[in-house]
Amino acid sequence: MLTHLPLCLQRWDTRVESEWVSYGICLARWTWADSWLWAVCTGTDMKQRPPASPETHLDMLRHLYQGCQVVQGNLELTYLPANASLSFLQDIQEVQGYVLIAHNRVRQVPLQRLRIVRGTQLFEDSYALAVLDNGDPLDNASPSMGSAPAGLRELQLRSLTEILKGGVLIQRNPQLCYQDTILWKDIFHKNNQLARTLVDTNRSRALTRTVCAVGCARCKGPLPTDCCHEQCAAGCTGPKHSDCLACLHFNHSGICELHCPALVTYNTDTFESVPNPEGRYTFGASCVTACPYNYLSTDVGSCTLVCPLNNQEVTAEDGTQRCEKCSKPCARVCYGLGMEHLREARAVTSANIQEFAGCKKIFGSLAFLPESFDGDPASNTAPLQPEQLRVFDTLEEITGYLYISAWPDSLSNLSVFQNLRVIRGRVLHDGAYSLTLQGLGISSLGLRSLRELGSGLALIHRNARLCFVHTVPWGQLFRNPHQALLHSANRPERECGKTRPSVTCSLSASTRECPWDPGSSFLGLVQTT
Repeated sequence: MLTHLPLCLQRWDTRVESEWVSYGICLARWTWADSWLWAVCTGTDMKQRPPASPETHLDMLRHLYQGCQVVQGNLELTYLPANASLSFLQDIQEVQGYVLIAHNRVRQVPLQRLRIVRGTQLFEDSYALAVLDNGDPLDNASPSMGSAPAGLRELQLRSLTEILKGGVLIQRNPQLCYQDTILWKDIFHKNNQLARTLVDTNRSRALTRTVCAVGCARCKGPLPTDCCHEQCAAGCTGPKHSDCLACLHFNHSGICELHCPALVTYNTDTFESVPNPEGRYTFGASCVTACPYNYLSTDVGSCTLVCPLNNQEVTAEDGTQRCEKCSKPCARVCYGLGMEHLREARAVTSANIQEFAGCKKIFGSLAFLPESFDGDPASNTAPLQPEQLRVFDTLEEITGYLYISAWPDSLSNLSVFQNLRVIRGRVLHDGAYSLTLQGLGISSLGLRSLRELGSGLALIHRNARLCFVHTVPWGQLFRNPHQALLHSANRPERECGKTRPSVTCSLSASTRECPWDPGSSFLGLVQTT
């Protein structure tokens, strides 16, 4: 029997310490009676690059996907050892972008519940599913004495019955079996123009397309009465648009629709547009009553990360954010890396740092790489000088991410960002991190005003002199349950003991302050008794 379950997207409410509370974004989701909580999570964008922190790579994936059913991006599973436990993947049912399984030695990837890959992003611009280089070819020739060769052995995609866009690439997996017995034609949507397969040489899955009666896009059997509703994807259990296993376009409270209900309707009696109480915003492939935290609502009824042209961001008293059309020319805004004229810029350099002078809010990201401080003779770019970093004294908010893998030796902390309050993480480094600090010579953080990491993980590792990481109440900076601090190879806590304050910090309205570093205070993070 099918049941309808409520969904409340959640965020951390700083007004209620140590408690997850509903943000008022409740959806309905159909599922089987033995169902689990429906959840949305972000994907990653690392392609086949080795992980930035191999020591915390598995933890990163676990935090992202534990309890997740819908991946709003790409599902990339790479560089996993043979003994990796991947049970946290077992709830995933839908991937908006592509699925990449590559360079792993693990034998199984438990994606038995994955039903649909939408292909809104494609691997190498062509593939919705790519399974590459999983296992050592030498293991196949001479396995270790007494142990089976490492590497992926079978694709446990028993529920995958829909790929809306993109092809399938499966190559160089020496232990993989049965991939050539899958009838991929049945899984590709009929309008998938990129439906191609490159697969190295017992169908156990149910067919939902090639066995259908004439006129059926998807079906649960060969009879004309077995046809699924036209809004279904991946198959169905009956003929109605509430019987779909997944939605072709949008899921509206468990019913598959071509569009979400409009926010306004036309009153033919008064010739006026009036608010529609049943109106919904589009969020990915779902219809929602309000946009999730960190997303911006628009007048056309969508949830976006960037406002359209001639619109500005507006924050309401309750903290919700929306895009509002400018009544006159929009005020000048500061763009960061990845945005507008800095779209192709890799890092902050002496050539572009004055773009950020006087900025309180940067729309985009900031990245500091070795080239920032080494300069680039080829482009006649001089090295960035420490004193030039003072332009960030006024900065309070970054809408993207902050990535620092190089920093002047003369600066022992990041206090040039002492007024930075919010890193929203609407764009994430590698699709995962809103804050990355790695390979630096700093001894303390100095981010005295930081109050929020709106999305994404924090990665702080390989900073051999860095202390005071654990004095920060990271859990109170995060805004959703998939966020966490990942850290490794910083200065051991026992070596920081002589200077580390012996207090516990929390967000509070108290005026007593809790230091992040010696002789300084962290605004809003205060000592508790």
